[in-house]
Amino acid sequence: MIKVTYVTNNGKFVSLLVEGHAQFAKKGEDLVCAGVSAIAIGGLNALTAPDDFEIEVNEAHVSVKATKAITNHDEIVLQSVLIQLETVADSYPKFVKINK
Repeated sequence: MIKVTYVTNNGKFVSLLVEGHAQFAKKGEDLVCAGVSAIAIGGLNALTAPDDFEIEVNEAHVSVKATKAITNHDEIVLQSVLIQLETVADSYPKFVKINK
């Protein structure tokens, strides 16, 4: 299962952690994993001030932590990432779990 943890403080982004494998299908054919990965990496690529974050990307692990106040644009990007991940979790609840 893929576990997503999204943390805010007073409505502002603090951190995002995406980890695990969906195990929806065998490696290389898992569309749930591919979708979650595309959302997470696409979101990171859309950040305009990546230096405002501590970012780690490894197999089955994406971690993003704000190190200072972030831009409004990046806040919206990360909220959009959450909405997209929630959409996947709604469609595949046995394979993706979101904690806020």
